[in-house]
Amino acid sequence: MHAPCLALLQVKAPSGIDPHVLEAALTRALNGDPTRPVVAELEWLPAWREGRGRRRRYAYVAVLQGAGEASELVRSAQRSAKRAVRRLYGEKCSARARTAEARELPTLWCSVRGTPHRGLPASPAARSSIRSR
Repeated sequence: MHAPCLALLQVKAPSGIDPHVLEAALTRALNGDPTRPVVAELEWLPAWREGRGRRRRYAYVAVLQGAGEASELVRSAQRSAKRAVRRLYGEKCSARARTAEARELPTLWCSVRGTPHRGLPASPAARSSIRSR
């Protein structure tokens, strides 16, 4: 197994669904796909504003780990998520995944674990909140 990678998974799904139910369905789809063996852990990122139409974009931080490189893991996660979302909610729904950029890593890691990663540089906001405790 290679080192885990952080990815951002964006899903377009109906606006009336519970994001935690969608998170559970995506986790089952990513972990249960026998053709693309990936161990995935998802965490929902709340949106600042609601979607205006019938569909809404949901964002999740994904910690992916598997036998391939980071780009292969992200591609397989995207394919599995897209297949699961379309099967559950129809053809107009979709999913996109991308590897987290270097400047996003401290923030995304804190959203998943709640504490800064020892190997990642903490953001200035995270450092100031740690010092004030």
